[in-house]
Amino acid sequence: MTEGKVLKLENIETGYRGVQVLWGVNVDVGPKEIVAVLGPNGAGKTTLMKATMGFLKVWKGSIIFLGRDITKIPSHERVKLGITLVPEGRSIFPNMTVEENLMMGAYMYNIKKDHRVIEMLEVVYNLFPILQERRSQKAGTLSGGQQQMLAIGRALMTNPKILLLDEPTLGLAPKLAGEVLNTVAKLRDELGLSILLVEEKVLLATNIADRIYIMNQGRIEHEFLKEDLTKKEEILQKYIGF
Repeated sequence: MTEGKVLKLENIETGYRGVQVLWGVNVDVGPKEIVAVLGPNGAGKTTLMKATMGFLKVWKGSIIFLGRDITKIPSHERVKLGITLVPEGRSIFPNMTVEENLMMGAYMYNIKKDHRVIEMLEVVYNLFPILQERRSQKAGTLSGGQQQMLAIGRALMTNPKILLLDEPTLGLAPKLAGEVLNTVAKLRDELGLSILLVEEKVLLATNIADRIYIMNQGRIEHEFLKEDLTKKEEILQKYIGF
């Protein structure tokens, strides 16, 4: 393990039904770091998230979380260890209330007796006051941006150490997309979370990310720090059509 890394993906290879999608992918996420994986549709970004979460079997390589090899550990055990995914498309329960959706995220805990549930609920409501205002409202009646906030809030109810966000701004207008990604930055700055972000809105993502990987055709083609502006601009010019 590289010292200080929360998550380390080493030479990951995987795919679907014998068709390889990822080829020797290496990605690191450090403490209190937002790492963005950017690339065109079909680059393998969501496949990387599924492999990290344990939804997809890794054919070759290792997933190291806080110094522990979790490559063969099932998804629900990864959640208990502190890894949580907010999937593309949000996947909220539209006929349940906002608060019921949030409580679904706390399924690992004794909701009535574990004080951490109330503490986490307070954290979510502090981050997203609109969710508290609408806690008794059916989730399906929320706007797209509010539903995305709910999906992130539900993930926070698992008390994660690292949050995986797969296309959190998908389908949102630019202003709402900016608000969602500003909230992602708050998760790092105020809660100290590490975040692995897959995002289609390249410029918005690079504004909040500490480190950026460019993925194309199942491989990592570039890695650069936010501070490396010359390299960043050169690469984004090449990949701005994403």
